[in-house]
Amino acid sequence: MNQNEIIQRARDEVLAELSRRKQERRKEYNTNVLSVRANDELAAKVRDYCKKNKVSTNQFFKTLLINFFKNNG
Repeated sequence: MNQNEIIQRARDEVLAELSRRKQERRKEYNTNVLSVRANDELAAKVRDYCKKNKVSTNQFFKTLLINFFKNNG
């Protein structure tokens, strides 16, 4: 195997790995995006709660929705 073949093989392996990683990340993202409008007071309360509890606002709303539908069928 000459140097050009080694370089081409390494390039192909790197590209295959990058493609595999891209596919895995794509699976993690959900395409359902919801938005919430809130006044300044509510937004500040949500941000403060999330900061104190070290959760993202996204995780906060996901948990809120899961609990709501669990309790309200």
